[in-house]
Amino acid sequence: MKNSIKVQLGDIYAISTKKGLGFLQFVKSPENEKNDVELVKVSYDLHTKIPDDIERFFLKDFFYLQFPVKAALKKGIIDFVKNIDLPRDFVAPRYFRTEHYLHRAEWLIIDKKTNEVEHVKSLTEEQLKFSPNSVWNDTYLKERLEEGWKLENWK
Repeated sequence: MKNSIKVQLGDIYAISTKKGLGFLQFVKSPENEKNDVELVKVSYDLHTKIPDDIERFFLKDFFYLQFPVKAALKKGIIDFVKNIDLPRDFVAPRYFRTEHYLHRAEWLIIDKKTNEVEHVKSLTEEQLKFSPNSVWNDTYLKERLEEGWKLENWK
């Protein structure tokens, strides 16, 4: 029998970086367990300890990311902090973006609902707020948090 890791929507996890603790909240299960990973909200802030009011980090200054929560938890890469219920009206974002793989100065906008992809040469103000359409491993996530990576600077 498989030993499965239990995670619940709303779980908050800490990840250690060279500059402090980063925090992520599990917000959506994969649609296809074989090919997809969990969706998380990632706080930009790093802290020396777990703050008492950690839930406030996930209210405004964060981005979304596909991150292998169960695998990272199983390997001890992230630590459970607490569970905070997602708002009743929470809906995972529909649109994500990624740099065009052939034309580096251009972008692809991905509609997760329809799987349609739009090719754009420059991003609108709204599109600048779209999170990355990629899976980040723990090393890449730590590096981005340590360097202060933010969506609005990803142009």
